[in-house]
Amino acid sequence: MLLRENKFLRRYLSLGWVSCIGDALYYIALMTYAATLENPSLGILIITISITFPTLLQIILGALADTTKEKTLRIIQSGIFRGIIFIIIAFIIMNTASIMGIIIIGVLNALSDTVGSFSALLRSPFIRLIVTDDQLEQTIGFDQAVRQSIDGIAGFFGVLLLGFLGIYYLAFFNALIFFMVSVGVKVLQKSFKEVEDKIAPPNVTCLKDFSGHIKNSVKALVEIKPLRNFLLMGAALNGVLATAIPVFLMALTANETAQIINFEFSVTFSKGVILAVAILAGIIGPKYCKGIGTTMALIMSMFSMMLFIIAIGAGAIWIALGLLLANAFSATVFSIRISTFFQQSVPPETLGTISGAIGLFLGVLPIPLTILLNSIAAISLTTFAVIGTVLSIVVIVIILAMKLDKMDLKSTINQYGGGS
Repeated sequence: MLLRENKFLRRYLSLGWVSCIGDALYYIALMTYAATLENPSLGILIITISITFPTLLQIILGALADTTKEKTLRIIQSGIFRGIIFIIIAFIIMNTASIMGIIIIGVLNALSDTVGSFSALLRSPFIRLIVTDDQLEQTIGFDQAVRQSIDGIAGFFGVLLLGFLGIYYLAFFNALIFFMVSVGVKVLQKSFKEVEDKIAPPNVTCLKDFSGHIKNSVKALVEIKPLRNFLLMGAALNGVLATAIPVFLMALTANETAQIINFEFSVTFSKGVILAVAILAGIIGPKYCKGIGTTMALIMSMFSMMLFIIAIGAGAIWIALGLLLANAFSATVFSIRISTFFQQSVPPETLGTISGAIGLFLGVLPIPLTILLNSIAAISLTTFAVIGTVLSIVVIVIILAMKLDKMDLKSTINQYGGGS
């Protein structure tokens, strides 16, 4: 197995998996704290905004990551900084339960998440330099599967721990995890530096150079027409996908006879099997789905989503779940494939900025569509089914007109200066 053969890869990925435990636990801690306030809806809104805030800074953070020369040192420092932030959050949780407290926590959490996003972008070129090109897709798939598993398991045990411990203990534990990861990187600093030395950061000496790096990197994306169209379709797919779980829950609440035992068990069961299929896709997808092209994986994901929408409109809730499982598998295969595609094609010295731009594009652009579709579904699932089906057909037709598998992203990015 790849992890057994590559000692540094095993240790590198393990540090990321440990971080996932903290991410899952602190989300539960913060949301639970917000729910205990006199105005829980406002508290949850503040935490939600703080979590999504770093997404708006992805391009700038990516450019900072690209131009940072001491990447390993900054990764270590970011973990220590986030640990200190969560010690402060733990003390706030211990001593106050007020809107002012949640506002301060929200600001601190936004700061912590921003530093965390910066650290993740610092590490973005590492995987492709640790493994060979033919091992990259398998590595990304396995890493994604483990992270999803940890997120689900840590979330479950986090809820159990809250029954025995105070909320602030989870915040303290999260701080400890960040410190542990920093210590782990410090122990492996020599190996990290060997990988880091293979990356040549852009020569940035002033703000003009920095903005020029961002301009060149983003230009490499927006001026490639097939890629631009693909990102638009990816954003549309994300916008529709984000409605799947909320709409499924709406359908469950509207049809009590379709529930298994009760609503809570039905929700838990549904989310559990969706997660299991996504994990399975991460493990076996790279090995057994090599014959499925990137464009085909995207079409399969959109087509299964369209059938899900039709099933919801027809009131066939558990058929809809089966289609959602097919969607989870194909969407995961597509996600791994496109991540591998960019890792192999984008120069390491611009990967942070381009990853940030794509993250911003695919994360922010779909939000209005998701809000619109969820609002329509809340009014009428039948109307949602009609509009969602028409939209899905339009997206599929446009995807078929593209030639994603024939794109030579690497040479085109170099042509537009993305590698400079």
